[in-house]
Order: sequence, then C-alpha cells, then structure tokens
Amino acid sequence: MEELQDYSGPFRPHLKMQDFSKDALVRLWKACGALHLGLDEIWYSLMKEKFGEQTALELDSEVWRRATSPEWQRISKAMNIQGNDVATLFKVCQVGPSGGAVADMQYELKHSNHGILTFVRCKPLEWVEKHGNLVRQKQMCDMDQEFFDRWAHFLNPKMQVIALKLPPRKSKDELACVWEFRVEKS
Repeated sequence: MEELQDYSGPFRPHLKMQDFSKDALVRLWKACGALHLGLDEIWYSLMKEKFGEQTALELDSEVWRRATSPEWQRISKAMNIQGNDVATLFKVCQVGPSGGAVADMQYELKHSNHGILTFVRCKPLEWVEKHGNLVRQKQMCDMDQEFFDRWAHFLNPKMQVIALKLPPRKSKDELACVWEFRVEKS
C-alpha cells in the first residue's frame, strides 16, 4: 500500500501510524510538539487569571518539575536512547516534543562529553516578547536552566550546564539562547 501524505481521503478503520509517509509523520510530530507547549501556555494563562501571576508561575514551574523525569524516560525508551554523556542528552533534545517543533536548535558536539546547544529561534520566547511579558520570559528561561540541570544530572551527576547567552534580546535577529554542556573527567 502506498504511504499516505496526509489524511484527507476517506476514513480508514484500520489506520496505523506506519501508513503515513515520513514527511506526514514529521508534520504531525511538529504539531504535537507545539501542542505540548501550547497547552502549558493555556494552563498558565488560566492559572494567572484565577490566582494571580505569582501563583501561576509557581504552579507552572512545579508542573514542569514533576514532568521532567517521566518525559525524559518516555522519550529515551521510545527511541532506545542510552548513555550518560552530552551526546545522549542532545539526542533526547532532538527527538523530544520541543526539539524542532517549537524551536530551531543547532547542536555542536565538540566530543561526547562537551557540546553547545544554540536556540536560533524559540517560539515561546517570541510569544512572550510579542506580548511584552518579561516576567513570564524570565520564568521560562529560569525553568530552562533548572530543567537542563535536571536532565543533565539525570544522565550524569558530573554533567555541568552553563548558560552562555540568555534573553532578553535586543532584536528578533539575535539568538534566543546558547547553552554549554560538559562532563569533566575526574
């Protein structure tokens, strides 16, 4: 059977994801990744309306704090990603819901235990910049530091994460952020 490029045709009662082309699955993955973070923004906005910005920020941080480990484990298991080095962390970033769906990222792996992750474009950052919400922008970037630290230590307690460049940006043409990951040999 020919691979489906989309699902515009008739209903297929026995449809499987394997019936779609690679391009169709990538489009679906990007849509699901955008939904993954979009739901967070809807949830955060509702909490802010009901309980105020400080409580919304605290609850949003806690939700992501609790989701970090299960998300990492699901992605790693689904894609059979194993290891404890920077290359392993980069692999999970590439295929996870945020990788490519909500950000344009570049990976520079200097060697398996040292790499630079550059967010060339970050849609959540662009959204908060558009709405002028610097409090939310700071909270999101602070959470990124916490989550990168958590992911790094989940893989390897000796892995260090250093923010080389963070928002705010002076212009939309500027890089969103740059992170260094390193495992120092003992």
